[in-house]
Amino acid sequence: MDLTGKWSFKEDFSFGKDEGEAVLVQAGTRVYGILDFTERIEDETPFKVKCHLEGTYEEDTVKLDVVDFEIMSSQQIEYFPESREGVINANGQIVGSSEDEQGVCGVFVMEKV
Repeated sequence: MDLTGKWSFKEDFSFGKDEGEAVLVQAGTRVYGILDFTERIEDETPFKVKCHLEGTYEEDTVKLDVVDFEIMSSQQIEYFPESREGVINANGQIVGSSEDEQGVCGVFVMEKV
């Protein structure tokens, strides 16, 4: 499967939810791109994040790391980049888990649009 293209993105984690989209480019086993999403943490104002991703795609496993990010909101935000690892399921979705630099874990689904 070629991962190049636009993907919807949804993630649930212990304190909230993320929702947005990614644009990925695959070159051999290398994957890179941009992930734009809104983070909604319980009892806090939602904020937008733009992440630059780099990773790999080997067999059915996709690994994506945030290598740089930008907070797209004017308020002061503390954001901790994640590493994500998922597998391509029978429906062509990337389904997996994430962990940020503080050890907060989540579950995500990406679907090609």
